[in-house]
Amino acid sequence: MSDPYSADALALRSARRIERAGELRVAAGQAPRPRTEANVLSPLNGALIELRNVRDECELLAEVHPAADVRSIAERFAREVASAETELHQDRGLYEALGDVDADALDPLARRTLELTRRDMRRAGVELDEARVEQAHTLRDQIVALEQTFSRNIRDDVRYVELDPVELTGLPDDYVAAHPPASSGRVRISTNYPDYFPFLAFARSASARKQLMTLAQQRATPENLEVLKALLDRRHELATLLGYASWADYATEDKMVGTARAAWEFIDRAYEAAADSARTELEEFLAILRRDDPMAAEIGLWDLAYCAERLKAERFAFDSRELRPYFAYRSVRDGIIDLAAGLFSLTFSPVEAPAWHRAVETFDVTLDGAPLGRISLDMHPREGKRKHNSCFDLQTGVAGVQTPHAVLVCNFPDPADGPALMQHSEVVTFFHEFGHLVHHLVAMSEWVRLARVDERDFIEAPSQFLEEWTYDAHVLPRLGRHVDTGDPLPAAQVEQLRAARDVGRAVSVHRQLFLAAISLRYHDRDPAGLDTTALLFSLAPRYSPCALPEGSHYEASFGHLAGYSATYYTYTWSLAIAKDLAGAIDPASVDRHEIRRYRDLVLRPGGSKPAAELLREFLGRPSGFDAFARWLSAGAPSLVNLR
Repeated sequence: MSDPYSADALALRSARRIERAGELRVAAGQAPRPRTEANVLSPLNGALIELRNVRDECELLAEVHPAADVRSIAERFAREVASAETELHQDRGLYEALGDVDADALDPLARRTLELTRRDMRRAGVELDEARVEQAHTLRDQIVALEQTFSRNIRDDVRYVELDPVELTGLPDDYVAAHPPASSGRVRISTNYPDYFPFLAFARSASARKQLMTLAQQRATPENLEVLKALLDRRHELATLLGYASWADYATEDKMVGTARAAWEFIDRAYEAAADSARTELEEFLAILRRDDPMAAEIGLWDLAYCAERLKAERFAFDSRELRPYFAYRSVRDGIIDLAAGLFSLTFSPVEAPAWHRAVETFDVTLDGAPLGRISLDMHPREGKRKHNSCFDLQTGVAGVQTPHAVLVCNFPDPADGPALMQHSEVVTFFHEFGHLVHHLVAMSEWVRLARVDERDFIEAPSQFLEEWTYDAHVLPRLGRHVDTGDPLPAAQVEQLRAARDVGRAVSVHRQLFLAAISLRYHDRDPAGLDTTALLFSLAPRYSPCALPEGSHYEASFGHLAGYSATYYTYTWSLAIAKDLAGAIDPASVDRHEIRRYRDLVLRPGGSKPAAELLREFLGRPSGFDAFARWLSAGAPSLVNLR
């Protein structure tokens, strides 16, 4: 059986799809009058499906395939399909054909597709003169290539510190056992997540924590410092060519927030809402540090996770290291699949299917007993693989045309290397990403343009909302089974975890807002002469909750600057929505009817309605900021992971 994920197979499939999309685009643009849904919108939908299929598959394989030649082919066709999408959106004949379609004769979904597609085309520059259309196309091609290079440099750069074994003091026994000294007598710790996050949380040595974080924040340097400068230049040039004052104005226009100014107002409003709680938390953290070092005068970013763990232990007798034996990867995977199945009336059945790596697991999925689609789990670090945790589409679902195939790409401990014990924070992350996967599966439309919610500042909210269940007293024993005995997580430890969950929430929100300020500030001005590192450090006194490691260049490995560009604020905006949803549905008491209503009103419609309208229909009122502000000022479950 031939490998469907070989370089040759991928190239052939992608080229044919792009060619077919071009044929359908021409047919739609040259449709005879009267121009209708049948002869314009439908062939256009077919073209967009072909292009989306290439983009989905190639963007995924560029991040996960173990073979460098396949990753290279995937990147090449990701560029080609992006260029083809730009060409489609700049097609003046197609734009005029769409303008000739009688919107009043269309049903609401077809009408929304028409409106959004013409808006997409205007944002691509279709109304510019021929010379500027070509210039915009060239700039978009350059931006895509630079984003690929930026992401590749992060993906391919794993760094290591070599430490005296004594600097592992405080780490869980399984972690220490997995990192024996080499012949040199030194222990090697990587910047990969399964090494990195436990070390920051538990290592007693502040100097070792700082050394590892500094190294992690030097990844992809110096290369990405130059790539980022070029990327900011091209984005600004394109935005001004299209008539915007900055890329931030362009990037926020089609989001819930609407403008860059409104994004700044949200960042500052959220910062102030968390300020009092953050000050209290930082005072408590500094007291913790002074028990190790009486001369400690400030808290470093490398201290946050460690201080949070120590404070949980002292205040609530909670030690998250004791939970690790209950959170072996396979047990967590099975528990999360079972939980998602029960919540959303899904079934997940393992199947043998072609994959790009032997570690990938695949499941067929049903919804309310009817076939729905497929998921794949690619969950452990390896060379050449994306270092972050994300959900991808391998194939976007389109009603009546193709079923969805969603893929989780994560970096959790690998059972092939040992017991693969996870921290509870990783369990939260797992369910967060699984929430994206469920959303990708159940959202469905006959129009591919409506397959996803249009506003990126909404898309994190459903996953952040679902994190509530990973603290529920009834759910936790289902997720946690002791790796040796199979016993569920004891009730006493469940209560300790629940009691300690608030620790560090406001500081954590401030950290997210600092990252949001970085991404927005890089893009809300002319970047000529910009020193990205100097700007990052200049924002720290206002937004960072603590000191940054000297000599670091976090922006070089801040992967969201490629995909999210100016809009990292969306994580906190979505969190505010998640808190509003959490106030409407209590995980401890919700009945199945209510969660299915949420599924059908918020998740299933995809992009068929604006996000604000989806929320209004479910909540019975507009979603607001008040629940988020109360959570920050009064204390509530933490939905934000310390980075």
